[in-house]
Amino acid sequence: MNPKIAARRHVVVFDCNVYLDVAQLTGEPFTWAQASKIAAQHASSPIPFKAEPAVDSLRTIAVCTSGRLAGEELLEVWTSEHIRATVVYKAMQSAKPDPTTGYRGLGWSQRNAESLADELLAGIVNQSGGGDTGPQFPDGNPPLDHEDGLVFGTCSCLAREDPLCSVYCVTRDRSFIEAHRQGRLPGHTRVLPPDVFLRLVRATRARYAMPRPRV
Repeated sequence: MNPKIAARRHVVVFDCNVYLDVAQLTGEPFTWAQASKIAAQHASSPIPFKAEPAVDSLRTIAVCTSGRLAGEELLEVWTSEHIRATVVYKAMQSAKPDPTTGYRGLGWSQRNAESLADELLAGIVNQSGGGDTGPQFPDGNPPLDHEDGLVFGTCSCLAREDPLCSVYCVTRDRSFIEAHRQGRLPGHTRVLPPDVFLRLVRATRARYAMPRPRV
């Protein structure tokens, strides 16, 4: 590789639901040892893993730990103030459905909820060479609601800062994915569910690993 040419960047923003999937799967408190153990157990499991969709969320985060998509191409995970705060809030929220909204959280202690953000979010950001954009304004709102708009606003910030990078938002929110599929969102970011992103990464790495013909 020519040292004067910067490696191509692929930037990933995980929606809050992906991190919460991982937390629910590993249990309280979160540890990377448990996450790595589960990821290894499902290394050869089918994609998508329909019996437990949270497995795809965990495997999607696991493939980003190297900080490389394939070869010299970078694969960075970025987050924001909003994503971190929402993950902590939802982890602490009662596991019983709210009688008004039907929403529920994980029912974790404040200590373990904050540790989840420190270990999982900050951990994958550091391992992949990514970062935290801090507070952001919403984007794509409407059709997105305010919460999803803030996540998409994080993606928008990253795309503006480096127009040459490829930005991905990985989410399990069907309405978010559908709004992107219908072309109702700005085109700076690809919005994908965990299993589709996981397939994309594995396919790219498989192509890179194939022997190249001699010329």
